[in-house]
Amino acid sequence: MKILFVHDILALWGGVERVISEKLNYFAREFGYEVHVVTTNQGEHPLSFPLEKGVSHEDLHIQSHLQYRYSGLKRYWIRYCKNRLLKNRLKAKIEEINPDIVIGTTAVYMPLLIQLRGNYKLVAESHSGFDHVKEFESATWWQKLEMNHLRTLLGKTDVLVSLTESDASKWRTVHPRVEVIPNIVHLNQTGRYSKVEEKRAVFVGRFGKQKGIHDLLAVWAMVHQRHPDWVLDMYGEGEWLEMFKKKIDALNANIVVHKPTSEIMDKYRESSMLLLTSLWEPFGLVVPEAMSCGLPVVSFEADGPCSIISDGQDGFVVKDRNVEEFANRVCQLIEDKELRQRMGRQAVSSSQRFTQEAIMPMWKNLFEKLTRK
Repeated sequence: MKILFVHDILALWGGVERVISEKLNYFAREFGYEVHVVTTNQGEHPLSFPLEKGVSHEDLHIQSHLQYRYSGLKRYWIRYCKNRLLKNRLKAKIEEINPDIVIGTTAVYMPLLIQLRGNYKLVAESHSGFDHVKEFESATWWQKLEMNHLRTLLGKTDVLVSLTESDASKWRTVHPRVEVIPNIVHLNQTGRYSKVEEKRAVFVGRFGKQKGIHDLLAVWAMVHQRHPDWVLDMYGEGEWLEMFKKKIDALNANIVVHKPTSEIMDKYRESSMLLLTSLWEPFGLVVPEAMSCGLPVVSFEADGPCSIISDGQDGFVVKDRNVEEFANRVCQLIEDKELRQRMGRQAVSSSQRFTQEAIMPMWKNLFEKLTRK
């Protein structure tokens, strides 16, 4: 079977990039598929996660970002030229590969893939989630019209794959066939777990709008008043990093900001709980990652975390973005070591649902159903 993934760039150290890379490798290594991935804006950037020799990668060198060097009519002209270039190069590449299945991993390319579709099955992956798409319906009537049009187009793909049942139920309002396949997760497999004895909580994520860091700082200010000896370690980068560094310094509440690290599993094992304050979270890879290291998780309610955390068993899910309640749950874990340990043990067990061996056969079954004559 020949499969083709279409993505924009695999140069970011993000969860989506890691998941896609690991899936590509697994398809080639374990299932023996002929695997191709086409990126559009990789350029000279190195791959963030390695691809095995059974995976063929080619970049189309579109460099869509160059349009933003210009303004006014010139920007629209550059965008038009880039879009024509993308259409021509992607069409040629699809004809050359002649795949059985094409998978679009970002919504922005789906209209073009639908326009170009040939004698193959077309799959849309919802990495961002239905509610995340709604976030971009705000500013103008034109943007709203574009997004509604995109939803209509997505309904023309052969299948849409969602990460959670909750998100899938929303997509089913615009698509006749939606399948639920959770993300595979890079889990702790060392046999070493956190003892949840360190006076440290951890946050892992991008310093941007999605992660709700304003609320996280408000939570920790309350926690710090009651437990000033506890530390919050924050691992991440992003467009709002410098702004938040100033706020963190002014707060003076035992918060330490770190750069992203490839040794994040060690950092989980040095902590006693994970905090997640995202405004929306289609899945949340950090949740089962941390759970596999023995950490209970405290999270605001969102599709992804709610599909992973069993409230009161391996963590807490806080409704209605109630900052005070979130702080109370953190303090409850701080003040009850036995509760932390019990939840941590359950978290390890819960995380095993997201191993490659558990998830990847779902993709194989989907592909076989789609290509069955």
